[in-house]
Amino acid sequence: MGSAASKPEARTYTPSTPIDFSASFLSQLENSTESDYSRAQYTEKYIQDRVANELKKLESEALAKLQSTAQDALIKNDQPGLSVSTANEKVEKLTKVLQENAEKAKVVVPENVAKAKKEVIECLKNNESKSLNCWEEVENFKKLVRNV
Repeated sequence: MGSAASKPEARTYTPSTPIDFSASFLSQLENSTESDYSRAQYTEKYIQDRVANELKKLESEALAKLQSTAQDALIKNDQPGLSVSTANEKVEKLTKVLQENAEKAKVVVPENVAKAKKEVIECLKNNESKSLNCWEEVENFKKLVRNV
């Protein structure tokens, strides 16, 4: 009943212009063990290897830049000698600056936005298979976020 459609058909196309291939080329194509799938695998592996090499290169460059930046921050050219106490002071200053930056990066969420978020989560938990029932809570949350 459906057996004819599941069998692959071999089609032959005749070009309108004459095409001549050498006999050695045709025999090489016929004897080739490489398939489209294996060529695709080789191509994928080649791309993955190139990406991995580029990532290693970028990682080493970033590490070198970080090390040079850290070294420059601790040692300045205008000071001929560096003692342990001055190095410790500089490390403490850098630590303080990093902690201040971390505090500035924290996002303060207003209480009403946090409450609306909690309502959306509760509604989605209560209506697992009917998430459209929570559209009012979601709209309220979106409105509050836009106002922040």
